Amino acid sequence: MEQNTSAKIVRGGSAAEGVAGLAGIVLAILGLLHILPQMLLPIATILLGVAFLFEGGSVASRFSKLLNETAKGRFETSELSVGLTTEIIGGMAVIILGILTLLNISPAVLMPVAAIVFGATLLFGSGVTARLNHLEEPKSEEYQAFRDVAREAVGVATGVRILLGLSAVVLGIIALAGVNWMVLTFVSILCVGASDVTNGSAITARMMGVMHK
Repeated sequence: MEQNTSAKIVRGGSAAEGVAGLAGIVLAILGLLHILPQMLLPIATILLGVAFLFEGGSVASRFSKLLNETAKGRFETSELSVGLTTEIIGGMAVIILGILTLLNISPAVLMPVAAIVFGATLLFGSGVTARLNHLEEPKSEEYQAFRDVAREAVGVATGVRILLGLSAVVLGIIALAGVNWMVLTFVSILCVGASDVTNGSAITARMMGVMHK
């Protein structure tokens, strides 16, 4: 029962991450269509920062406990601390950058920097998603097909997270050099939002697999 409670908390935080990521994608698309881009850019940045906090902050302690219960010593849960701490710090950093941009403080600098922070956070946090596949499977065969799909989804989400993280870093660096910074930052937000949706969906499915006894 306690393990299921932990899984439900992780699942809830990951679902919220996916929803926030989807909202960020919508705002980025609207911005690229020239609908209030100067306002939507920092708002989308703040929203995705909140998504990072959902994953790295609200479920961190329960995530570690769940892994201790289900990984059976196959790896040290301290390995997760880097990814989770990075997501908390990265989320807080981009939220601050978004708020400063809303106050019209150097948006051409702060938004590309936020894109770089986004990408770096995705790269360092990718290990959290990858290690979900170390969770112990329930013995019942009833949900085996579902659990197999969930395991594959986690593997795909990890690869997507790394690729999109690298893309966001590169786009942020180019934008910081002054090359069409607003458009490139919006594209990087699309990358981060897509990663959040993929990652949130994969973790939610994986936690449902853990809960199926």
